Amino acid sequence: MTAIIVTLAVMIGCIPCIVHSLKEHGQWPTIAFFTGGFIFGIVRENIVALMPGMYTYPNHPLYIGAAPLMMGFGWSASFYACWMVSKRIIEAFAPHFKDSRLAVSFLTAVGTALLSLPVEIAAGAPETSWWIWPAEAISVWYEMPPIVPFGWGGAAFIFVFMFIWLMDKIKSPKRAAVFFVFGGSVSAIFIHLIYVVTVRGVIVLLLNPI
Repeated sequence: MTAIIVTLAVMIGCIPCIVHSLKEHGQWPTIAFFTGGFIFGIVRENIVALMPGMYTYPNHPLYIGAAPLMMGFGWSASFYACWMVSKRIIEAFAPHFKDSRLAVSFLTAVGTALLSLPVEIAAGAPETSWWIWPAEAISVWYEMPPIVPFGWGGAAFIFVFMFIWLMDKIKSPKRAAVFFVFGGSVSAIFIHLIYVVTVRGVIVLLLNPI
């Protein structure tokens, strides 16, 4: 029952983000962002399921392959909400950076990394079996490995930066949407996985120096 509630909550939580995006950015950017985010979440999590020492999803009502359906909505909503909050913070406190892709994407990454902490620890992901880390992966930071906030933040930076870049570069919103959905979001998956493997290796070296 808890798993069904969580899945519905994530899906419903995505709705106000989509509505806001339609008003803020228009039809095609919204389609691009949330379709791309869904693809990012589902494809990425299916690839992660094949990697050793990573988390598993034992308690979900609906799956696409090895990925719970909610992950497509969860990544999209997390990216969008943190992106919009970051934009408003920059507009209020550092308006000369409001058009900087790097600044906006970086602050989005920081916000998304911080979001990972209550989800992974306070919200009880391990207790509800939304996802489970193997014992060998959990060395510090309560019930999550130290890679988690870096993984969340890195994903947000790559996804949002690529989205903003393509939307700015390609003047036709419809063409930009197609390029992002079928190229940008998929590229973001593999860039992020390379990033995660690299950061994970650095963390392992730092925690277990030779």
